[in-house]
Amino acid sequence: MKIRKLFLGLLLASAFTLASCDLLSEDATGSNNTKTTDTGDSGSSTTTKYTVKFETNGGSSVSSQKIESGSTATKPTDPTKKGYSFVGWFSDDALTTEFDFSAVISSSTTIYAKWAIESYTVSFNVKGGNETIDDQTVEYNGTLTKPTDPTKDGYTFGGWYTSTSYLTEFAFTSKVTRSFTLYAKWNEIPKVAKYELGEATVDTWTDSIGSKWMKIAVPITNTGTVDLYLDDISVDIETQSGTLLQTKSMISGYPEYIKPGETGYYYTATSRDFTETNVKVVPHVNAEKATNSVLRYKITDVTITADQYYGVKVMGRVENTTSKKGSMDKIAACLFDANGKLICVAFTYLDDDLAVGAKVGFSMTPFAFRNFTPEDVASYEVYGYPTQFNW
Repeated sequence: MKIRKLFLGLLLASAFTLASCDLLSEDATGSNNTKTTDTGDSGSSTTTKYTVKFETNGGSSVSSQKIESGSTATKPTDPTKKGYSFVGWFSDDALTTEFDFSAVISSSTTIYAKWAIESYTVSFNVKGGNETIDDQTVEYNGTLTKPTDPTKDGYTFGGWYTSTSYLTEFAFTSKVTRSFTLYAKWNEIPKVAKYELGEATVDTWTDSIGSKWMKIAVPITNTGTVDLYLDDISVDIETQSGTLLQTKSMISGYPEYIKPGETGYYYTATSRDFTETNVKVVPHVNAEKATNSVLRYKITDVTITADQYYGVKVMGRVENTTSKKGSMDKIAACLFDANGKLICVAFTYLDDDLAVGAKVGFSMTPFAFRNFTPEDVASYEVYGYPTQFNW
C-alpha cells in the first residue's frame, strides 16, 4: 500500500513539471518573452508577449508594458523633467529615430525619452535709472551676465534685487531655473552744500588821468550735491606780509546760483586806495544751499566787438524758456583769456520783465580796462536769469 502511494505522488509531480514548462519559457538570450497556451474547443494555441520598457533619461518614471506579438504599444502620458521640455520617444539611445507607436511589436523593446532644455528670460528694471538694460535669455541652470551698473542722477546704485521690497540681493552666481525680473536699488546721495574756492586774484592799474583801479576775482566751484546760492561777500586787500590795505564789501557772484559741478565767480572792478602792486586778496565767502530752483534763460547770437571806451561790447539775445515770468532779469558774461583765466565780468539788467516765451536783445560793456580788446577773449560764458531771493 505504501509503495502504491509513493508511485502516485511521483507521477503527479512529473505531470505538474511538464505543464509548467509548456506555460512559461525564457529564451537563451535572457529576454522577457511570455508564452501563454490556451486550450479550447478547437485545440490549443500559444501567445507570445514582449516587454516594452520606457527609459525616461532623468524624467519621471513610466511603467513598462507587456505587448502581444503583432500588437502595438500604447503611447504613455508624457513624462516630465525639471528644466526640460519633452520632445518625444525614440527607438535608439542616440535619439536619432523617433519611435512609431503604430508599428507592431515583434521583440522586447526599450524606448528612450528625448528632452530639450528650457530657456528663461530675465528682465532688468532700472527703476528710473538713466540707462535701459536689455533682457537676457538663459538656459536652465545657467547663470546671468552681470550688466554694467546703471546710473541715476542724485543716487548711487545699490545692487540688483529680486523684488521691490529689496530684501534679497541677487547673486549672479545663482542658477537660473525660471523667468523673472531684477530691480535696481538706489541710495539717495545726501543733499550737502559744499564748495571750493579757486585762487583769488587782484589786478591793479592806473588810467590816463591818474585814477587808481583794481579788479578782484574769486572763483568758486560747487562741489556739493545741491544748488548753491552765491550771496555777496567781502574781501580784505593785504600786502604779502599781511598788512591790511583796503576792504571791499558787497561783491556779487556771477551767476548768483550755480549747480553741482559748476564754477561761478565773485567779481568786482573798483577804485583803490593804495599804491602797492604786490598784494593779495583774502575773501570772506558766504555761500549757502539754494532755496530756489536754478532758473536759466536761453542765450543765443552772442557777439563780442570792440568798444571805444570800454574795450569790448557783448551783444546777444535772451529768451525766457522757463514757465515763469521774469523779474529784474540779469545778463552776466564771464570773459576768459587763452589760459582760461577770467578777464572780467560784464553784466546788465533788462529794462523790462521778461515774459514767458519772450526773446529780446541785450548789450553790455565791462568796466574800463587798459589795453583790453576782443582779441584777448578766447572763450566766454553768458548767463541770463531772474533775480531770486534766497529766503
